[in-house]
Amino acid sequence: MYQLETRAVAFLDILGFSDLTAQAEKEIVAQEKFEGLKTVIDSHVRWDNDRISSAVPDILKPSYLFISDSIILSVPMTSQKYDGLLIVAIKSIEIAHKVLEMGFLLRGGIAIGNVRHEPKNIFGTGYIEAYKLEQVVSAPRIVLSEEAEAHMRTATSSNSPLKDHGIWIEEDEHVRLDTLHPHYIRDIHQHGRIEHAFGQYRAHISMSLGHRDAKARGKWRAMRAQFNRALDLHRIDVTPIK
Repeated sequence: MYQLETRAVAFLDILGFSDLTAQAEKEIVAQEKFEGLKTVIDSHVRWDNDRISSAVPDILKPSYLFISDSIILSVPMTSQKYDGLLIVAIKSIEIAHKVLEMGFLLRGGIAIGNVRHEPKNIFGTGYIEAYKLEQVVSAPRIVLSEEAEAHMRTATSSNSPLKDHGIWIEEDEHVRLDTLHPHYIRDIHQHGRIEHAFGQYRAHISMSLGHRDAKARGKWRAMRAQFNRALDLHRIDVTPIK
């Protein structure tokens, strides 16, 4: 039987992954970078749920798919205490940090709708909406669908309004995630970790502003603007990029 449930689902695309794949067929350095990125993402998909608090029911831990340059994750919207949209949003931000730390950008869409998420496949209009939304997003951003945005404005998680979680940015016609929110950096409790991570981001962005491809340069210019905004918003002691 074709059973569906209401889930929050994110469709995330690693920008530049396809080019890296092509380069890896010819260059040893690109091969090493490709394997490193693949290992980081594959490890996140395989082991992320092991790091989630045992207080969160297993049914509410994200289901993942990692296919080529795309990462798909979804969570049921059935809990009275934990909100599936919030979980998907936070996990998407964590992935964005990991990807940028390796010099790549992330683009995506998050939707709420009917989904059947199997271990090796995913179906349903919720997934299709997230996929279509990602296709029209100007990079690099992760934006909410209209239904997801409406839910964010009215729902609560653990008695706290979703809209007050500080990870949403209103921009143009969409609400997007604050993918540079420092609270979701890996190993956040290490002394100086935030400044170190943003120093790496700064180096990757600055170097990529001279990318040979005009479209790629445009994406990195957009990330420069987001980076400088994040430094000011979160009061991070790193020099802005001119």
